[in-house]
Amino acid sequence: MGAGETLGTYKFFPRKCHYMRHLKFGAPPASIQKAILNTLYRLNGHEARDNLLSLIVGSDIEIILEVGVANGLSFDYLDTDTLNNLLRAINEKSFHLLDFLLVIRYYKLKSNRRIALRFDFFLLRFLFDEGGGLNILAFHERGLQRISAKELIRFLVKETRLELSAKRELGSSF
Repeated sequence: MGAGETLGTYKFFPRKCHYMRHLKFGAPPASIQKAILNTLYRLNGHEARDNLLSLIVGSDIEIILEVGVANGLSFDYLDTDTLNNLLRAINEKSFHLLDFLLVIRYYKLKSNRRIALRFDFFLLRFLFDEGGGLNILAFHERGLQRISAKELIRFLVKETRLELSAKRELGSSF
């Protein structure tokens, strides 16, 4: 992944969004950014089971999240190397914004087989201010939108708050 001003920024993020939410975390932007990255990394490639998302679509549908972080005109899969590059960059200087591609994969479980259903593609933008405020913009790129942008953001905020509180309990400064 290349360093520089394109890291974390998608050049073609839409001007209009389908959902926006403003939050106040009361933590420094770098800590919030690290919590978001760690949350998305933890969720990446894993089945979303027994949570808000599975309640929305039903227990007979398997949900797997795939996350890419913006890098100019494309997205890099949020693997260990990409995560470590971003965390190092945040240690040097926190980002003003971070853009992600989130693909929600759906599978119908039938006779011990997975049947792929249409996936949802979301673009997410996290805008940070120095006072610990955060604006999250969500744009549904394509798919049937089995999960609304509002429900997706609610889920991600809950997971990020859990990550932040876990780090505080451990006495970590990220």
